[in-house]
Amino acid sequence: MKEHPSDERGHVLFRSIIYFGFFLLLFQLMMSGTIRYYIAPKMMPFMYFLLAALLILGIVQLVRSTSDKEEDLYCDCGFIHQQSKSIVQTIIVYALFVIPILTGLWFPTVVLDSSIVAKRGVNYGASPPITTDVAGTDVGEDESSVEGDDLLVQDRQALLAEEMDNKRLGTLKQELLNSDKIVIDDERYNDIMLIIHEDLEPFIGKEIELVGFVYKDDQTTENEFLIARFGITCCVADAFVYGIRSSSDAVAKLNEDDWVRATGTLSTYQLDDWTLPFIQITQLEQIDQPANPYIYNE
Repeated sequence: MKEHPSDERGHVLFRSIIYFGFFLLLFQLMMSGTIRYYIAPKMMPFMYFLLAALLILGIVQLVRSTSDKEEDLYCDCGFIHQQSKSIVQTIIVYALFVIPILTGLWFPTVVLDSSIVAKRGVNYGASPPITTDVAGTDVGEDESSVEGDDLLVQDRQALLAEEMDNKRLGTLKQELLNSDKIVIDDERYNDIMLIIHEDLEPFIGKEIELVGFVYKDDQTTENEFLIARFGITCCVADAFVYGIRSSSDAVAKLNEDDWVRATGTLSTYQLDDWTLPFIQITQLEQIDQPANPYIYNE
């Protein structure tokens, strides 16, 4: 049994409001630039598509709710889409959509900080590159199908991508070795961290500069702290933390989550069986939080 058209029209109108609410939330995040606190730049094309889809769906629902034709309110697909008669259940269902919209619009955006680091731990180096071993691939006569050919093409593409990546990293490594000072900028943060972590010995004694926030864990001494940055691949759900241990007498004047620009000499320290980079800081400057506090991995 169908609901009275006026009741169904109210539900359709409210769905339209929900679509427009999500549209306004996403639009506000994009216009303010705070959306970069939630997703990596490479995900932005999907956000533009979602923004357009939400606007179109909101308009469609709005047009349906103002139509005098009953057939515009019901899909006539053969199933009964009757709304719950329980007011409490209806409120709960709509609240699941309304509450995220209101909280997103009313509450300020919060950047990930040391409280998240304590829960997720610290990655003291960069993630190792993913390698694809195709040298031992044995393709027999039974594997000469289209599926086998597709797998070979994928393996060759992966190998080519790996070779190009290794060549790029090799060029960057040579540049760093020839430099008197290593500046770990945001654009090359992941690559430089990976190079230093994988082959630390040639860089010992070099001057290094980087930006990050202060974090202390149970293993840092009184004058030690970690210069940390959050890295994001797709969104904050997969965020992880880069950290380089360092030492400075000036750290006593700093609090956790304070942002600093540190310059010092690169050395090493032992953590279990790992030899990791350590910075003996010669210059420490407290700075404002960067406009873009995260490192994005392509």
